[in-house]
Amino acid sequence: MERKMFKAERQLSDTEAKEVLSRGLYGVLAVNGDDGYPYAVPINYVYINGAVYFHSAKYGYKIDALTACNKACFTVTAAAEIIQKKFTSTFESAVATGEITFVSDEAERRTALEGFIYKYSPDFIETGLKVVTAMLPKTQLLRLDVKELSGKANRQN
Repeated sequence: MERKMFKAERQLSDTEAKEVLSRGLYGVLAVNGDDGYPYAVPINYVYINGAVYFHSAKYGYKIDALTACNKACFTVTAAAEIIQKKFTSTFESAVATGEITFVSDEAERRTALEGFIYKYSPDFIETGLKVVTAMLPKTQLLRLDVKELSGKANRQN
């Protein structure tokens, strides 16, 4: 599935793409939706050991779509700024494609949910870890096993 980037001079190294993926706060998860239409949803995430984790309700359109076809694409923009006078923008982005796994292993589920606390609520770790314990039985954990990762940036201003 690998395609060459049109503006190859903007392509990030694998290490830089992983850094953008680690640093981003939100991204867009795209899956195969109903009637052949894509379904893309903004979502927060954590990147742990080369995999992207998402949390979700145990039911809904995203879950139905992933049950039917587990292939997905996840896109993150970690930094962006509009440069009006130059009619351009600076940005750093990463695109990860792969297959989604519904995580059932309790230790992995806990590790992923704790990752959300450390990333998004670092000032409330103790309380957050209690929330993780309460939410574990109610939460679906999804793991994107990244098969392909690319990054792109325009850092000139």
